[in-house]
Amino acid sequence: MNIIKTASITELRGKLAETIDSLAEEDAVMVVRHSKPAAYLVSPEFFETLVEVTEDFEDIQDMAAAIRDYRQGKAVDAEEVLGRLGL
Repeated sequence: MNIIKTASITELRGKLAETIDSLAEEDAVMVVRHSKPAAYLVSPEFFETLVEVTEDFEDIQDMAAAIRDYRQGKAVDAEEVLGRLGL
């Protein structure tokens, strides 16, 4: 991730287009209000990567839960699952 630029809301009012254009070089711009983070503007590429990583992490968590259930004897036999699905 590239260095995050900061901009105040006041700065954004006059330079929104320039700030958005800067996302081509920086992944994110932290928008501050009263010297505190209020929001982030992120590049489309950074957002898409963030969504993909989040989805991958959720899949890993689901897999870990399934393995934990299996080890605790809570697993359901594949034939039973297929039967429930009418297959």
